[in-house]
Amino acid sequence: MQLFTSLTFNNDSQNTQTTSTKAQNTQIFKVHLYPKQYIIETNQKSITLDKHLIIDRDNGNLYEKSGSPPQSEHEQMAFSAFLGTIYILDEPLLLFVEKAELICTIDEQDVFQIVSVQFLSYMPNIMQSPKANAILKIIKQLKKILGMGFYFSYGYDLTLSKVKQQIEEKTDERFLWNLNLIRNHLKQKIDRKWLTNIIQGFINYFNLYINGKKLDFYLMSRRSSQRAGTRYNVRGIDDNGNVANFVETEQIIYYNNHCCSHLQVRGSVPIFWSQRGLLIETEIMRSAELNKRAFKKHFASLFEDYSRVICLNLMAEKKTEEQMVSKAYEEQIKLNSQELNENIKYEWFDFHHECKNNDFSLSNPLIRKLMDHIQNFGFFQLDLKTKKVLSVQHGVFRTNCMDCLDRTNFIQAKIAMSVFDIQTKKLGLDFQNLLKMSPIEALDEDSSKITNYFINYFKNIWADNGDMLSNQYTGTGSTHTNITRTGKRDFKGILGHGTVSMGRVINQNFGDNDKQETIDILLGNHADITASYTKQIEEKLISRQQEFCNFSERTILVTTWNVGRQTIPQSYDLNKEIINYQADIIVIGLQEMAYSATQLVSGSSQQLQDWDKLIANNLSRRDKYINIKSKALLGMGLFIYAKEKFQDRITKVSDDTIKLGVWSNPFTDKGAVAIKMLIDDTLICFINCNLEYGKGNLDKRLENLNEIHQTIFNQQAIGKKKEEKIEQCDYRILFGDLNFRINLEKDEIIKSIQKYEEFIKTNKMTEAQNIFQILQKNDEIKSNREKNQYLKPYQESDIKFLPTYKFQLYSERYDESRTPSWNDRILVGQNEHCEHKYQYYKSHNVTYSEHRPVSALINIKTRQEIAEKKENIISSIIQNEL
Repeated sequence: MQLFTSLTFNNDSQNTQTTSTKAQNTQIFKVHLYPKQYIIETNQKSITLDKHLIIDRDNGNLYEKSGSPPQSEHEQMAFSAFLGTIYILDEPLLLFVEKAELICTIDEQDVFQIVSVQFLSYMPNIMQSPKANAILKIIKQLKKILGMGFYFSYGYDLTLSKVKQQIEEKTDERFLWNLNLIRNHLKQKIDRKWLTNIIQGFINYFNLYINGKKLDFYLMSRRSSQRAGTRYNVRGIDDNGNVANFVETEQIIYYNNHCCSHLQVRGSVPIFWSQRGLLIETEIMRSAELNKRAFKKHFASLFEDYSRVICLNLMAEKKTEEQMVSKAYEEQIKLNSQELNENIKYEWFDFHHECKNNDFSLSNPLIRKLMDHIQNFGFFQLDLKTKKVLSVQHGVFRTNCMDCLDRTNFIQAKIAMSVFDIQTKKLGLDFQNLLKMSPIEALDEDSSKITNYFINYFKNIWADNGDMLSNQYTGTGSTHTNITRTGKRDFKGILGHGTVSMGRVINQNFGDNDKQETIDILLGNHADITASYTKQIEEKLISRQQEFCNFSERTILVTTWNVGRQTIPQSYDLNKEIINYQADIIVIGLQEMAYSATQLVSGSSQQLQDWDKLIANNLSRRDKYINIKSKALLGMGLFIYAKEKFQDRITKVSDDTIKLGVWSNPFTDKGAVAIKMLIDDTLICFINCNLEYGKGNLDKRLENLNEIHQTIFNQQAIGKKKEEKIEQCDYRILFGDLNFRINLEKDEIIKSIQKYEEFIKTNKMTEAQNIFQILQKNDEIKSNREKNQYLKPYQESDIKFLPTYKFQLYSERYDESRTPSWNDRILVGQNEHCEHKYQYYKSHNVTYSEHRPVSALINIKTRQEIAEKKENIISSIIQNEL
């Protein structure tokens, strides 16, 4: 075998890359800086545009114009690429690639890696503004992120695989990382050539000669921008079927006048799950029924792009958290088996168990087991002389481990080598015969003993791929780089594994939050950074909802009950009074579920499970309801169920909690549990509270409400993705043991109640109503609503039931040692153009605790947006109203 190479090694990193040019400014884009405008010209040799681009600095409008820029004195700058406009703390800035490094040339098109970027502000005095320091901090973070494996090309669409390029498919927005930056510019109908696509992932290349013929080898990994983020911030799936750390990896070879391409994908287990906190607790976030819709969407997308799918799950059975996620994965495959049909197969390979004692050659039986599928799936092949497509790929391997990094990259490299062996046979080269051994076994050989250049280069480029993708997701290189690169786990590799693992823990606790925030800013997912341009559009859309929305009425039953640490038997019949089956959605909020102070500290998981079981059993006897979400905190439990027929209309379910007064009392049971979700395109939030008790603690209760609204879905915790705060939700339903009192003396209230009951018995309704009006006039919520910014937006139906607290246990008599009050309440807040109506608002004569349950049957109007109509209206607003 004749084998020569033009590849050189970087001795420090062993990075398999062609001899690269130094970082350079290609000066493709020349920017003229005027007081009122930016004017951009291009280098005609690289990008053919016969006009220049004008950007108005006062309003952000973009348009093209012929002729030369004004000749007045002005500053000029040159850049390698224009990436669009980014908004940082509501301030718009143009983003350019300053320096780039040539990585390779493919199909006569150069591919560059971003080395540095530069920002130009629309506003001339932005650095004198109060936001300056905060903006500079974010810019520093963005520069760091954008220097981490981002690539671009002027003539090669890096978002598209070879097969998609062949069918002239449009840019694949899944892999377009500056879509948020260019979206509004594209709507202004400027030439697409002004804006350069960027991807994140890995690209590298080597070439060598085999049997006198040149082999060009490219490896390209494209990370999805659809559910992007860091390891412990972003896991699992979202409602659109996007999964965390989804990467399409394409191996491309040019040999003997043919081009061959093969695709593999990796991605987080496609269910709703998370790992959060210092102890990295693993949690399945939604019920099996609510996982189905997103799961099916994910695989529908895979089938559309790749036809059939083989799911390779490499997680460990003996690791509790991995087993939990794997079982939920398998449950979804079984639940969806009819719809998935023969398009999907699942294989669980316990990598750590099978490759015990660091013998990674024990993974080879798996590869051999998959060979029929590898053969059947095939690959893309193009005859370079005739430009004829000779074959296409008919299926893809979807590989995952817990992070979809280390084990995943190792197995993908083995599959890729098997595919390479098949491809070269088709191209007239018996690679296995030249090696005198199986190619996948050659990968297990000690690299120091391998004389075959290709095997060494192949191992190194795949190891570099693993390192880069790992750095982007975890902030460290791969724990299996040593194995992929050398073929074994030596002592140095064992130490390296420990060092990398420790680095990941450090990053998770100290660095990942800032990194996640920066990614969210880049992609337009951040909570506090929204383009003012977009805000203007959203404001105008609200007034035109009737033009692009269908509206429906939904009925919600909300029940609040302080169970007073009492054990409610599983035989209890909630159907007698509390549950109303008219409701499309049933929401039950409980307080004081925990039976002891110990349970408050350790959590309420058992009580949550017991109540979930009790509620589900009651519901199943009357109608088909599914569990949407259940969440517990400090003895509070929030349970949401919906009729089965609505399950596909409920998405984006998320939760948050807050503890109140924990510093003054570690055993407090005060706090709030919130769950929000979309019903069609209407966002609704349910907040179950247990506020500060005591007749003299009104200020503390109001402060509790302030803290809940300022903190929930707005916490500076791990990650801060674009979470709608409570007040941004279309509907907010606040309920629970709010503990607000009646500002009258105890004896006066008790006497008033006695008179009320007498008037009711004697049918003196006017007199009875007068007493109620006096009591309500002195109710703390009624008298303080206008004084509190967070209480003011809420409305409440007229109270027509007696105070719900405090009763003697198992009795209908008030406890005379306490002042009766309406502790247990249900309030509704709504945004503009929303409508709600109480069908009823009542208490229930259930005597298990000192409180009476209260429920409300509420009608709300939900909207379902018609995407095409909405897009047309947005275009009209941009063209005619902005």
